[in-house]
Amino acid sequence: MLAGACFVENVFSFNGLGQLTVNALLNYDIPVVLGAVLFTAVIFVVINVLVDVLYGWLDPRVRVGA
Repeated sequence: MLAGACFVENVFSFNGLGQLTVNALLNYDIPVVLGAVLFTAVIFVVINVLVDVLYGWLDPRVRVGA
């Protein structure tokens, strides 16, 4: 996901997390790279949990347990 953001933002000259990460990598700014990767990972996990909860709520066939 982060690689896609970097690619799209570089091709279309958007300013965002991908561009920030690429600039930090080029300048060897390791704390910014770590922060960007950690932020992306946390957002990814939160969205996956929300999708799982909504999927269980919307589809009665999906339940926790047997």
